[in-house]
Amino acid sequence: MHTAHGSHPPLELHNLAFLTPLPGLSLHVAKGECVALLGIGTGHEDLTRLTDVLAGHMPSYGGQMRVGGEDVTHRPTGQRRLATLGAHAPLFPHLTLAENILFPLRAAGQVSAAECERRTLETLSLVGLDGRSALKATRLTPEQAVRGQLARALVMRPECLVLNAPFSTLDHTATTRMLALLEKLQRAIGLSLLLLTRDRTEALMAGDRIGILENGVLLQLATPPDLLSRPEHEQVAIAFGEANVLTGKVLYAEDDIAELRLPTGETVEAMAAPGLAEQDLANICIPPDRLSVMFPRQAPTQPEEQDMLLCTLVSARHVGTAIHMRFRMRDGGELIAHRPPVHTLRDLEPGRVALLAWQTANATAFPMDQKTG
Repeated sequence: MHTAHGSHPPLELHNLAFLTPLPGLSLHVAKGECVALLGIGTGHEDLTRLTDVLAGHMPSYGGQMRVGGEDVTHRPTGQRRLATLGAHAPLFPHLTLAENILFPLRAAGQVSAAECERRTLETLSLVGLDGRSALKATRLTPEQAVRGQLARALVMRPECLVLNAPFSTLDHTATTRMLALLEKLQRAIGLSLLLLTRDRTEALMAGDRIGILENGVLLQLATPPDLLSRPEHEQVAIAFGEANVLTGKVLYAEDDIAELRLPTGETVEAMAAPGLAEQDLANICIPPDRLSVMFPRQAPTQPEEQDMLLCTLVSARHVGTAIHMRFRMRDGGELIAHRPPVHTLRDLEPGRVALLAWQTANATAFPMDQKTG
């Protein structure tokens, strides 16, 4: 089975206003690409509202939606060559798996009975549900039910598939298998995906590009490495990079690099976000896995050199592939560092003095009064 081909992107949004009075959303999903929108912030209606607007269940407040190059902004549900998947669209419990998959084909009334049967068997095979077509939906495991939802969406051969928190009913192992299946379908049939999620790990595992959506406002859309190394907003650094945040005063800022003084007196360097100026107060964001940690044999009373922070180890937790360390700074603030498990926990007794540092390129300083765009 192959999705429709064309020279236009499967999905294009041009200033699509789905939450008033917020600015519209602009993005595109390329053929075979997965764009993940990671929802952050206090609001939780943005991803559901966006799904409803894309599917045609609710109207937009302006802008345009194009699918395969065609303007579908005002087309009714079911005529947009788009499919959605998630808790909002469960399988019908009184129908068998095959009947659930056949339902949208029969409702469309554009495919012969023989073609319906062929597509159903083909799609069941694609999602790994061979031999389960006669099972009622209530007898499926949670993972099989999600695979069934996926089959029901794919049988219509959509240009793009929109997934709204699709794995909320699954455990970690089942979610990992589903993500692997979606990646396989991207390669095998050129499946194009727009994943809407509040789970950072899901976004990282699935997204070729990731957009950070704060209460309906797109802060940044980029590849994961770019989001981690050059976040454009403090919120992106914190939510996506799980960054530590330090406060400092800018001593100078030029050539995209800033030197800052911390309340404890140390001076550090970071990449300067746009708008950062000398004498500004700034928030310095450093991802936990970009911190270097050194445990000197003799505890110093001052940092040995510039760009080092003198801290005390509060706790260390082994989490498998890394050790999560929590440090207290001299002013009482705390930093989290994620380091490879090269130390035993016996060597990481609370109270040990440590020197923490980072490369300039791994930290970003944002003006404290930065507003979302």
